[in-house]
Amino acid sequence: MIFFKKLKPLYLKTDIHSHLLPGIDDGVKSLDESIEIIKKFISLGYKKLIITPHVMEDTYNNSTKIILNKFKELQNAVKNLDIELDISAEYYADSEFLKRIETGDLLPINDKYLLFETSYYEKPINLEEIVFKIQTKGLTPVLAHPERYRYIEDLDDYKKLKDLGVLFQCNINSFGGFYGKNVQKKVKYLAKQHMIDFLGSDCHSMKYMDLLEKVIKNKNFIKLIEKNSIKNNSI
Repeated sequence: MIFFKKLKPLYLKTDIHSHLLPGIDDGVKSLDESIEIIKKFISLGYKKLIITPHVMEDTYNNSTKIILNKFKELQNAVKNLDIELDISAEYYADSEFLKRIETGDLLPINDKYLLFETSYYEKPINLEEIVFKIQTKGLTPVLAHPERYRYIEDLDDYKKLKDLGVLFQCNINSFGGFYGKNVQKKVKYLAKQHMIDFLGSDCHSMKYMDLLEKVIKNKNFIKLIEKNSIKNNSI
């Protein structure tokens, strides 16, 4: 008789990417919705949520002050829940981002990691410069959901980014096909190559949580990421 090893669900204790500040980007719309989603995170075993609203010059040009004020409101609303909240941001690679790097007007994760994203369709011509400038500030660049960028067609391009010192934060729901089959294929490749550093929900609404619950308990997902050095629970 052949005995198969029973796989335990991967319970991430910390989520490093979500849009739970109501009304300031394309994430949750109300405080009640934020609270409902946070309760769902708690039910899944999460102990800490790092909230990362969009900062985009042309769309969601949220100042640090706006983000911190909204964050205080949310903290007060969930102070009786068994969860730790922290605040950062997801910075879009535009000219405003370069200015913020120069002035230090940033909200890094754990004073160490800086989460950023680019256009989904076109690689920034100054991507290497952006990475270098982040590093000169003593911060580690973390590229949000690298599996979703359509301009990365040659999978060796991921290795080039890694060689520059960029860490990868992949979306858990990418493994479940939430963003399409091509994205799912890319994220599985990154997992098999042991290139994933962080996993994030990138939660914008409750529908993200419904799939996330299924994915984190799926044995195929667990197998794929077991050999990656996921850093979530260390921050």
